[in-house]
Amino acid sequence: MSNPRDTYWSIVWRQFRKNRAAYWAMWALWPLFLVSIFAPVLASDRPFVYYDHGQWLFPWFRDLFHTEEPSDFFYNMALVVFLPWAGAAWWLNRRWRRQGMNRPRRLLRILGLYAALTFAAVVLFAWTPLRPANLYFERQFVSEEFRDPQRWGVYAPIPFGPITIDDKSFYRPPMYKKPPTEWTRANDYFPHLLGTDGGGRDVLVRLIYGTRLATTVGFVAVGLYLTIGVVVGALAGYFGGKVDMLISRLIEVMLVFPAFFLILTLVGFLGQSIYIIMVVIGITGWPTIARLIRGEVLKQRNMEYVLAALSQGAGHTRVLFRHVLPNALSPALVAAPFGIASAIIVEAGLSLLGFGVRPPAPSWGALLREAHGNYEYWWLIVFPSLAVFFTVTLFNLVGNGLRDAMDPRLRR
Repeated sequence: MSNPRDTYWSIVWRQFRKNRAAYWAMWALWPLFLVSIFAPVLASDRPFVYYDHGQWLFPWFRDLFHTEEPSDFFYNMALVVFLPWAGAAWWLNRRWRRQGMNRPRRLLRILGLYAALTFAAVVLFAWTPLRPANLYFERQFVSEEFRDPQRWGVYAPIPFGPITIDDKSFYRPPMYKKPPTEWTRANDYFPHLLGTDGGGRDVLVRLIYGTRLATTVGFVAVGLYLTIGVVVGALAGYFGGKVDMLISRLIEVMLVFPAFFLILTLVGFLGQSIYIIMVVIGITGWPTIARLIRGEVLKQRNMEYVLAALSQGAGHTRVLFRHVLPNALSPALVAAPFGIASAIIVEAGLSLLGFGVRPPAPSWGALLREAHGNYEYWWLIVFPSLAVFFTVTLFNLVGNGLRDAMDPRLRR
């Protein structure tokens, strides 16, 4: 039985935990996010510390502030603020727990603090004068160390970079390691655990960094169309009449445009870009969310609490966004995991066709493309396919669990 003091979200959480597949899928997603954030710690050919004839250098840290892909810069800033945030989170959690704050509220506040710190770091270090200068951009430390015994460095557990080309290691199978006679760099001793691609780049490293691109496309695109869909659907459902009719006709028009082919068209005119993929998915995905939110708001707007708020002098904007909308968000929250999974598949499919992100950016779909017509390179098919499959499956399981938990008819 439910406790009379239970909130709606505590009831949803309790119901969600009963779905064991969804519950464990949610926890399995955390390593995916951690891999995205800590990718440079796991794999990099830039040394954490480098000793050069009595001089100590820190090229790895400087490289974090100078990336070609915007998604990499965002995740690198999340990595930079992680330790300060972890210390603050530990202290705040103890303080809030002594004050009697419940666990879900503490968790939301701590995650909100992390998002705020990351955003602040992105804004701050996007200004070039505040970034540490990238003094060693053109230096190849692994080659220098191999030639000079007075130079040595401390590297990541996997000492390869995601875009570093090795012209002597094209299409090598898993566990391949260069013979000592061919060593020209300090990291040549390390095996390519999942093989290499057509540029001699390590497949495992590109899979690790590919999580950044996949999650970026999923979350940004879905965040964009959720925001548009929620606002537009709320306006249509609450005000009704001509507003509802106008928005409903707009929704019907937008549903005509297929996102996949629209992206192909824009890429043909404007060139390959991650921004095109995210924006097109965002501006074509909101009609479905808008229709769901509209239906929920239509049910909520005639409830007693809405009439009570209006009778006390509250304005329509306050009633809509402060009272009605929080009680109508369930369909959008259920749709979010499914949308993220769909966006990841779209990005992988576009990269497979050669219309995705611009090479040599690491992408799961780009790895699959390299195996097209060369099926003897099975590792370029199996490992990226498994990455896409497991990631999409986890998001779908979480979406199913949320749907069941938020539907009173399915509660046990």
